[in-house]
Amino acid sequence: MKVIVKKEEILKSLKKVQGISEKRTTMPILNNILLEAKDKITIKATNLDNSIISTSYGTIENTGSICIPSKKFFEIIKSLSGESITISQEEKNILIKSGKSSFKLFSQSPEDFPAIKKPSTDKKITLKRADFIKALNKVEYAIYPDESRLSLNGVYIHKINEKLRFVTSDSFRLCYYELPFEKEIENILISKKGTSEIIKIFSTEETDNLDISIEDNYASFESDGTTFITRLREVKFPNYVEVLPLNNPFKSYIDKSKILESLERLLVIAEESTKGVMFSIKQDIISIKGVNVELGEGEDEIDHIYDGESIDIGFNAQYLIEAISKAEADKIEMSIKDSNKAVLISGDENYKAVVMPIKI
Repeated sequence: MKVIVKKEEILKSLKKVQGISEKRTTMPILNNILLEAKDKITIKATNLDNSIISTSYGTIENTGSICIPSKKFFEIIKSLSGESITISQEEKNILIKSGKSSFKLFSQSPEDFPAIKKPSTDKKITLKRADFIKALNKVEYAIYPDESRLSLNGVYIHKINEKLRFVTSDSFRLCYYELPFEKEIENILISKKGTSEIIKIFSTEETDNLDISIEDNYASFESDGTTFITRLREVKFPNYVEVLPLNNPFKSYIDKSKILESLERLLVIAEESTKGVMFSIKQDIISIKGVNVELGEGEDEIDHIYDGESIDIGFNAQYLIEAISKAEADKIEMSIKDSNKAVLISGDENYKAVVMPIKI
């Protein structure tokens, strides 16, 4: 195998695969990428749950394939000063040359590299790439942080009322974001790791569309010569619709920037463990207080429009900041029932968030 590539071009592909190649694994082959030169140059990486196939442009002088240590190959390519790089195979070694620099890396047999299962594209759907990434960015913050609860450790995507809804929850909070959608799609649960890789890989692509295919508990996402394949969660996302507090009777209308500024200030003094702040909600005024038994306390007031009873209710300030900051409107609506029930935050037509209160 021998190929000649532009440094900038191959670096684009190598950056995408770094998050997929396993750094700690009992299968050393997963530390490698598979570089193939056939009718085109492709770079593949997998950790068995997530895989990527990225096309890189260049000149193919001899076809072939070889497994290369992912991290070291990336670091070597990044360090080279020349614009043109020649990559060739010499027995079981990979040779890298650019200008007066040359490197030799030991490699493994491409036959040991795991086959990547790619879903059939027969039933693919096409969405606007920017819209899909925006939806994931809106809800990623509320994913359950680890795999001890697999049913919450990801983004649940399903169709409802001619909308494609993206839902996440860590049991203390919940949020969803919707896109207009008239086609049919299977309900899917994309893992937290898969979600972060999709955002990272496709946020910088220049093409408008993202093709999505689903088959046998795998989903593929393809745009501009890059295909990402992820194993979907095989557990059922909880029936979240039943817990949405859609009938909370009292509405508070608040300037988004003012409440975020206030929460950021009080987060400085709030207890590290709970990040708790107490809301005293009255007509025209919300008083927000943060107390730290070791350091002191802080208090802030913001104006609002309110049609309900006076209520004292505690929140994790960080949870509120993350929920409110994702709303696009200048004013947000907080629907409240009492000091023990979740509040519903609305900032625009497509985004809703639910935050549970805490005892302070």
